[in-house]
Amino acid sequence: MALIPSQTLVTVTVPGYSLETASDALRLALIPFPDARIVALTLQTNWTSALFGKISLLAVVEYTPAT
Repeated sequence: MALIPSQTLVTVTVPGYSLETASDALRLALIPFPDARIVALTLQTNWTSALFGKISLLAVVEYTPAT
């Protein structure tokens, strides 16, 4: 019996402007999702995040839920 994959939105916000730090935070946020596959990824920006020095990544993740 094949398991049906599910999708969820994972968001991480980190201080500063480092994309490397944000990608590390995203990697840590994906730990609870076994065999996760990123379907879509975007960088969220607006004037407040630029003003206060925050970077946010939004990822749609496809994974197989644990039974």
